[in-house]
Amino acid sequence: MFRVDNNLVDSAITTVKFACDLSKCRGACCTMPGGRGAPLQEEEVAHVQKAERPAMRWLSKEKQYIIRQQGSVEGKTGDRSTVCVNDRDCVFVYYEENVAKCAMERAWLEGESTFRKPLSCHLFPIRVDELFGGARLRYEEIDECEPGVERGERENISLVKFLREPIIRAFGEAFYEELVSHSLES
Repeated sequence: MFRVDNNLVDSAITTVKFACDLSKCRGACCTMPGGRGAPLQEEEVAHVQKAERPAMRWLSKEKQYIIRQQGSVEGKTGDRSTVCVNDRDCVFVYYEENVAKCAMERAWLEGESTFRKPLSCHLFPIRVDELFGGARLRYEEIDECEPGVERGERENISLVKFLREPIIRAFGEAFYEELVSHSLES
């Protein structure tokens, strides 16, 4: 672990090679069993709710019904997530050639929404835990992401470089540059 500003960073984030390989993992991070969808920051809740309508056209009738009946967000203030369907899929998951994909992100890519997807999704497999006055960033190693590790090693892509955009989105350019400098030191 090392510090960047008031944040603790798992050193694995700067040393692991990683690049998602959807053709092999099939979007497993969007379909993790456990009864909760994507963790949300409180300021994301309104954005997710606003993204429901443009995302609908890619969702199954079942997921459209769930969103219309109960919404897409669950939990109490400070502990929110997207709704999980059948203890597995995030309510925004749609399938394309047996690969789980995000309807929110699809609406964003099509220019129909201004919100791409929750930061927890964009940063995965980096997880962020809030601490007093900062955050802890940790690499979440799961079996389903092994193809991403293999691709990262094969193509010599570091996790930090692969997740450049979401890291900057979450913490800013200076924070990102500090992470890169740590990865060069390793």
